[in-house]
Amino acid sequence: MKRLLYSVVLLMVVMGLPKLSTLTPLVVLSGSMEPYFNPGDIVLIEPVNTSDVQIGDVVAFHPSWGRGNGKDASRTLYTHRVVGIVQNSTGLYFITKGDNNEENDPTPVLAKNVVGKVVAVLPYLGYLTRHNPDRRALLAVYVLFILLPGIYLLVSVPRELLERPVMMRKKERARVINSRYGRSVSPWKALAVFLGFLMFFALLLTPSLDSAGGVVVNTGSFPLLLISKEPPGYVYLPPGDSCTCNHISAINAVLPVQWLVTLSELPLFPWSLVLSFAALFTLISYPIWTSKFPDTEVKRHGTRFI
Repeated sequence: MKRLLYSVVLLMVVMGLPKLSTLTPLVVLSGSMEPYFNPGDIVLIEPVNTSDVQIGDVVAFHPSWGRGNGKDASRTLYTHRVVGIVQNSTGLYFITKGDNNEENDPTPVLAKNVVGKVVAVLPYLGYLTRHNPDRRALLAVYVLFILLPGIYLLVSVPRELLERPVMMRKKERARVINSRYGRSVSPWKALAVFLGFLMFFALLLTPSLDSAGGVVVNTGSFPLLLISKEPPGYVYLPPGDSCTCNHISAINAVLPVQWLVTLSELPLFPWSLVLSFAALFTLISYPIWTSKFPDTEVKRHGTRFI
């Protein structure tokens, strides 16, 4: 079972490596796109042919109204959603807007100023960089991830060097013992674990809402995400809030909004997401539905059996 899990992870890494080499990470510094992504998140930008950009895409671009002058202005990047496309005699332009802004950006964006399109969001990882938008969070990151680990290494490394021969012998002994055992699968236990996770994620992701006369009210305890396709977009409803909106799917926003909007392209969403999570966590919890057994063989040597 461990080999299966390792193989799945390795396959995902190998499949993703070619694409990772083309992605550019950017740290989010403002809240103009909340809740799609938030300050301190890292967004991954993929190069895009501007002729393929559609309304609803989130693009990174150099704005004509960028702060500063000269090189500073040319390096300024905004990451906003495309809400309109204009093609005229002077070229191709995109009308953009931050999801958290009330109005569109001041001027349309020329196609040549578009750097790429957002394909993924990594929550909070921007706090680990020097571009951290919050100085207090930057200090906490320094203490938790640099200072304390450094002190731990200074204390533990000398002791580990002294105890290494003993630890190596213990690890080798544990490896030999484990090699003498195999694992047997209990299908009924596996099914019970899968159904348990299925019920848990169904309850976690299924929203609680009232819908009457086109008004949707979030009556649950989690924020609610309403996803629409025509036009493409979403509505984020905190508990107790309401909106007048049309949607094709609704889900509790217990994951980053960008992840859920991207995953909404899956067939039979959100039930396909519930099934995927249940299957994944069932695989991870394989010790529950498998059991060890001695992996021994009977070998004949002369008149003796071993």
